[in-house]
Amino acid sequence: SEAIRKAITRYNIQAAALHPPWAPISWKDITQYTFLGEFDLLWHTREDVRERLWVRPAIREATAKFFKFCHAKEEITRLNVEIHQLQTAIHNEEREVSQAIANLHRPQPLLAHELERLHQPCATVNAV
Repeated sequence: SEAIRKAITRYNIQAAALHPPWAPISWKDITQYTFLGEFDLLWHTREDVRERLWVRPAIREATAKFFKFCHAKEEITRLNVEIHQLQTAIHNEEREVSQAIANLHRPQPLLAHELERLHQPCATVNAV
């Protein structure tokens, strides 16, 4: 955001030097733009971007939905990996806790019983 603020400052200096001067812009103005096509400054560039396809609201919306769809597919791929990692972690933890409780039955049966009691709700959820 610091780079954008510097660019705004430089723009405002140059805009004031024009004849007639252009209106200055502020950080608030920039943050209210939801898409580059709504950024009027682009219309004053060497190339008239108003004729570009991406300026049309329907095309902008379709493009945004396309990229959301692409990111959703990436997210599904990532989650499929994480699901397997979580299943493995749950399985390993269950095995380790059960083994620790079993190892405590002979030397400290009361502690083993208490740990079993505390672990039972987790074991029930993990079994689903």
